[in-house]
Amino acid sequence: MKKVCLIMAVVMMGFVALVSAQKPFAGTIKMHTHIEGTDDPNITSQGENDYSIMIFGNYTKTVVSQEGFGVINITNGDAKNAVTILDIMGMGKYYIEMSAEKIQEAQKNIKYEYNKTGEKMTIAGYECEKVVVTETDMETDESKSFVVYISSALNTGENINFTETPGLAGYPLRTEVKRDVEGTEITIVTEATEVIPSKKIKQVDFMMPADAQDIHSNPEMMKMLGLSEDEDEE
Repeated sequence: MKKVCLIMAVVMMGFVALVSAQKPFAGTIKMHTHIEGTDDPNITSQGENDYSIMIFGNYTKTVVSQEGFGVINITNGDAKNAVTILDIMGMGKYYIEMSAEKIQEAQKNIKYEYNKTGEKMTIAGYECEKVVVTETDMETDESKSFVVYISSALNTGENINFTETPGLAGYPLRTEVKRDVEGTEITIVTEATEVIPSKKIKQVDFMMPADAQDIHSNPEMMKMLGLSEDEDEE
């Protein structure tokens, strides 16, 4: 009898360990953006930025604030939709919603290729693999590439990257995008500086603020922000 109980205890311990290992990541990732490839302070100063990303499984929430203007981006990888909330001091909150259908429509002519290089880098304590992402417009054959360093150790949801790199597993803790600025090639680098797991983060934290209004209800606000009926859905 004791032997049976011991076996059951070992089995239960293994089951608990398996469930814990499969539990989706919940926490906050602190990100820093900077520019490489130039010492021009007029360029580098514009690229410096810090922000945080809250994650819960397939959900992400990014908050960026600058001098009375805040932008909150919430993505839901389960439903594959996204919403951007503009928080304008003295004017209230307005949201722009991207349904799964709109996102699918925007991506339907884009071919995504992921070249896993095997190169490794440790970022914020997590091992990441360098992946070269190539996006090709199937209508024009125009392509653009950028680099991401993907970590599979965070155990984020399998659809967490559906808006930018659909189908790519893992979470990017570093992104490198090259740009030409007046003949000088620069690299915009966004990298995680700290990963903070938290059991306090729940799905409710990714709900839209109750006081946010659909921006389509305020044509004057859309005009002020330079949005049209077509542009805000791209």
